[in-house]
Amino acid sequence: MNTIDLKGRTAIVTGGARGIGFAAAQKLQVCGAALALWDIDAAALDKAAASLKQSGTVYAATVDVADENSVGKAVDELIRGAGKIDILINNAGITGGNAPLWQLEPAVWRAVVEVNLIGPYLVCRAVVPHMIAAGYGRIVNIASIAGKEGNPNASHYSASKAG
Repeated sequence: MNTIDLKGRTAIVTGGARGIGFAAAQKLQVCGAALALWDIDAAALDKAAASLKQSGTVYAATVDVADENSVGKAVDELIRGAGKIDILINNAGITGGNAPLWQLEPAVWRAVVEVNLIGPYLVCRAVVPHMIAAGYGRIVNIASIAGKEGNPNASHYSASKAG
C-alpha cells in the first residue's frame, strides 16, 4: 500500500464510522494522521473509533452534519483537543430510498439534500477559517456518479450529489 506523509496532520472524516469513510480514515491513519471521526450513528462510531484507537490518535464525535450547532460544537472540541484541522473528508451522506419523484415525500427529499449538500457546506464553513489561519488545508468532498448522470427513482440523491 502506497502512503503519503501525514505525520503531524489532523484529519476529519464525516460519516467515518463505516464504508468509504471508515476506509478513508484507515488510510489516513496508516499515513500518520490523527483522526477525527464524525458520524451520526453513535454505536457505529464507538465501534469504529475503538478499532482505530489501537493504531493512533482518534477523536470521535457524534455529529449531525446538517445541524450547524452540532458541527460547530465538534469543531470547537477538536480544536481544543488537537489544536488544528489540516484535512477534511466530507463523506457523510444518505440515499433516502428509491421512488419516483412524485412519490417521494418532501421531508425525505429535504433530509437527503440537508445531509448531502448542506452538510458539506456547513462543515466547510466551520473548518475553513481554521485552515486559513494555519496557512494549510486540504478538503475532499465525496460525490457520486449519480450526481453526474442521475439515477432513476433517486432524484433527491442525484440532485444532492450534483450540488
